[in-house]
Amino acid sequence: MSWPMVKLGEIFTISRGGSPRPIQDYITDSCNGVNWIMIGDTEPNSKYIRHTAKKIKLEGVKKSRKVYPGDLLLTNSMSFGRPYILDVEGCIHDGWLVLSPKNN
Repeated sequence: MSWPMVKLGEIFTISRGGSPRPIQDYITDSCNGVNWIMIGDTEPNSKYIRHTAKKIKLEGVKKSRKVYPGDLLLTNSMSFGRPYILDVEGCIHDGWLVLSPKNN
């Protein structure tokens, strides 16, 4: 089987995360908070992100980037370019790129 060669932008919408500032003002322990997906939420030898250690307030969502299960995340800092598949919904900071499938 051979796969056609295509540009990533043909099959994914590619976006960079965003961070509400100062982030400490947006972190919450509330059960109504939104998952705040950080590079530290990754697990060694895993390609999935399944949980987050922190949440942000609802006001922080509009200053960030919302992501969904099935999206592909790439780090653009620390371990540059390491891919992860989301298994959780939440928001990402500017240390991430998200590739969201255009089609199923």
